[in-house]
Amino acid sequence: MLFGTVLGIVAVVFLTAWPLWKWLTVKPVSPALYERTKALVEKNPRLKPAWDKAMEDGVLTWPEAKEILESAGEKAEPE
Repeated sequence: MLFGTVLGIVAVVFLTAWPLWKWLTVKPVSPALYERTKALVEKNPRLKPAWDKAMEDGVLTWPEAKEILESAGEKAEPE
């Protein structure tokens, strides 16, 4: 009984903390950088796998955009 209670409390804490953690840590890039990166991927089909991986969660973050831009040989500056 005690084990089940502890396990239930841990599950509730994890299920509420995980979305909160993702919300606090995932910051999308600006719309201008998003469009710049998307246009670059459209010009260079070899970057498509990196784009697909970056967009799995539906959000393009700075590290993902930087990786794509630098793979294409462009300079990536933080926003």
